[in-house]
Amino acid sequence: MGLIPFLVFIAFFLGVPVCGIVLSAFRVADVNDPGIYVPSLANFVASFRGASWEAMQNSLQISLIAALTGGIIGLALAQAILTTRSKKLTAVVTVLTSVLANSGGVPLAFSFIAAVGNAGIMTGLLSLTDLGFTLYSSGGLILMYQYFLIPTMVMVVLPTLAGLRLEWKEAAASVGATSWHFWKKVGLPIATPAILAGFVLLFGASFATHASAAALIGGGGVPLITLRIDSGLAGGNLAGQENVAMALGVNMIIVALLVLLVYMPLQKRSLRWFQ
Repeated sequence: MGLIPFLVFIAFFLGVPVCGIVLSAFRVADVNDPGIYVPSLANFVASFRGASWEAMQNSLQISLIAALTGGIIGLALAQAILTTRSKKLTAVVTVLTSVLANSGGVPLAFSFIAAVGNAGIMTGLLSLTDLGFTLYSSGGLILMYQYFLIPTMVMVVLPTLAGLRLEWKEAAASVGATSWHFWKKVGLPIATPAILAGFVLLFGASFATHASAAALIGGGGVPLITLRIDSGLAGGNLAGQENVAMALGVNMIIVALLVLLVYMPLQKRSLRWFQ
């Protein structure tokens, strides 16, 4: 009985929109009577062709690189924090990561534009333009994504790394194992599920980012699936392709579900050693 309000909320604010997206994705105008819509897979076929397919590929590529970069840096940062053995620092980092991991949107884009845009402060100081760097590119998006991806990775793996018991290290040392052997045989096998879960989470966050990317590069420059959907629903050059945008939305939902299906068992497995 206690779950009924929650289930009603989910049904109205998640279930109904998803059903609307799916139904619209399977509807196309009848060639003989444009005012009538008939069931068809034409929208999905169009979503895997031309600019729409390019946007999907580009989003997957950027998300993969951004997740790998954020995952490696976040993992190294989390381990560095733990080596200080400072409880105060760990507590502060825990709070900061939870805040920064949920930061984004238009303010984040404008902050990066002010810092490393074409007329940014750091761009002038470091002569980034002479080095060929531009924020309004795939590399710029990947750089901006690190602002919330690295804290997310730290937030995910820090509890697991902190949970590696001192007794395990002492037991390994007592039989002559070096620090390298400990991490190879004990530490990494235990932490790997959490590391992979963090990477999957970063990939999903990068793939679904819209507001920050839209504010940074607008509708052009770097084709992304989220921007493509936005353009399709807003009309303009893509007027009449609203249902193709819905099909792209269904494709994104499928990717999100796959990310969730991979993340949940990995997260559950990572907690097995600490229960």
